[in-house]
Amino acid sequence: MKFRNEDLDKVITQLNIVEVIGEYVDLKKTGSNYKGLCPFHKDTNPSFMVNTSKNIYKCFVCGAGGNVIKFYMEYNKLTYGEAVYELSKKYKLDITPINGNNSENKNKKYYEVLNKALSFFKENIFSNSGREALLYLNKRGMKPDFIKENNLGYALNGWDSLYNYLIKEGYDPLVLSKLGLIKSGDKGYYDTFRDRVIYPIYSPNGNIIAFGGRTMSDRKDLAKYLNSPETPLFHKGWNLYGIKNKGNSIRRKNYALLMEGYMDVLAAHAYGFDVALAPLGTAFSNEQAELLKRYTSNVIIAFDMDNAGRLATEKTSLILKKYGFNIRVLELKNAKDPDEFLKKYGKTEFLKSVKKSKEIFDFLYDFYVKEYDLSNFMAKQNFIGRFKEFFLSVETDLEKSLYLNKLSVSLGMEKEVKILRKILIQNNEGTILVKKIQSPHLKTKILKIDELELETLKLCLKDRKYFKQFKNRTITSPFVQNIFDIINQNGEKNYIQELLRGNFFKLEEEEEEIILNISTELSAKNEEDIINTYIEIYKRWFVKEIDEKMSFFKTNDIKSFLNCKKIYEKIISDIKIDDLEENYKEFISMKI
Repeated sequence: MKFRNEDLDKVITQLNIVEVIGEYVDLKKTGSNYKGLCPFHKDTNPSFMVNTSKNIYKCFVCGAGGNVIKFYMEYNKLTYGEAVYELSKKYKLDITPINGNNSENKNKKYYEVLNKALSFFKENIFSNSGREALLYLNKRGMKPDFIKENNLGYALNGWDSLYNYLIKEGYDPLVLSKLGLIKSGDKGYYDTFRDRVIYPIYSPNGNIIAFGGRTMSDRKDLAKYLNSPETPLFHKGWNLYGIKNKGNSIRRKNYALLMEGYMDVLAAHAYGFDVALAPLGTAFSNEQAELLKRYTSNVIIAFDMDNAGRLATEKTSLILKKYGFNIRVLELKNAKDPDEFLKKYGKTEFLKSVKKSKEIFDFLYDFYVKEYDLSNFMAKQNFIGRFKEFFLSVETDLEKSLYLNKLSVSLGMEKEVKILRKILIQNNEGTILVKKIQSPHLKTKILKIDELELETLKLCLKDRKYFKQFKNRTITSPFVQNIFDIINQNGEKNYIQELLRGNFFKLEEEEEEIILNISTELSAKNEEDIINTYIEIYKRWFVKEIDEKMSFFKTNDIKSFLNCKKIYEKIISDIKIDDLEENYKEFISMKI
């Protein structure tokens, strides 16, 4: 989403920065400025300042700072365009996305229709016709107030009840069809949802975008659950059921419970676990991982306890790992799912199970080991091979090493850890990342970027001090080198904002998407995450350079080769940046 520069200036100058930030931070006036606890790190002594004359904020501990748009973007983990759009709507500023007016008007109409349909469903649930559906929800432990609070409804057991209602309200059947509310057949239009409990599906911004329905019929030929089809507003793999109030609870508690179905999520919410979400009846997707990453990096997977649920847990965890999530798995005893467990044993026992949840590696180990006899040589080899995809999904070299050491200890193969590394890590390492740019509005495009260089770029865009450490590295990606040149030629700037504004050069669509993704990812990381990432990237560059020198010394200078090898072994185990920098100085002093 793009805006004219004059509209961006309007947002920055017309909004009261104290009013906007004061909604999230308790600010107290000190002289001409305002002071409070920084929301971007664990702050116990107020270090966060808002300067009203300059219209900016600054934390003097973690370094966070910028204008009102940047605060709103980083606090709410939005892209730059989303932050501008939300601020303009919230504070009624007259600005419009470039080429977005027609689309915006259409969406307004769509939301209006969906809200009208929801009103119809909500009325039905408390009518005589909805008695069976209401009884079903009551049996599932849902009281009338909870049903109203969550806007649950009922689709009548008629052929075209909703269609007739909306037509009388003056809506176009083509619009109703486009939104997946009705279908057309030989007998004309008919309702998509019939004789079903209705669960409204919302976007993270709180707009209704679709419906899910659970059948009341015993017919075997009917799907138990049915979701709205793909529409201009709804893409199944791009949304999560249960995100409320822009994910504020998830962001505040800094974790999410990922469950399978509507009833699991609603039961969890009813018992106070308002961080519960579900992937809308589809396999968990990369896009859903990206959405969840806006709010937290910590996920507890709480899928069903059957074999299908465990397989789904495995597949979901591999996607989450690619995005750097910390993952635990909830294993509930004597219940098939979270809904049943909560009804049987209550909140306290559920909390105990949460505390006993397994780290993802331990879950996978226990899950895989049931299939193999580890006393058998070939079976043990195949068991180790099962972890290949997991190690492919792990984001950082440090994390891979930690998991590798854990696997070697579990298998009693500490002495063979280098062999395991070769099997599970070194054979999987590729140098080129094919970055897929996916959007419901864009065709998939591919931009090839060296993965290490892309990770380095993220750090450099976060803070210029990191650029000083990496600016002399050999960059092969033209896109990354172009931005490096810009950073080198300019002083302290918000480079992400400037790039998105097109102030340096015009971004292609896929390039703009990469910068937006970087912005979202960086906003989700705290200062500790950034420092750990810096150490990891520093080590990877170091390893890359030392590998190149070692290959030369191996055939030309055996003494230097052995010295290189010692340094290599040091950096694999070092986790402090001071030690790494000291080793690097020793390394670069070795002349070829």
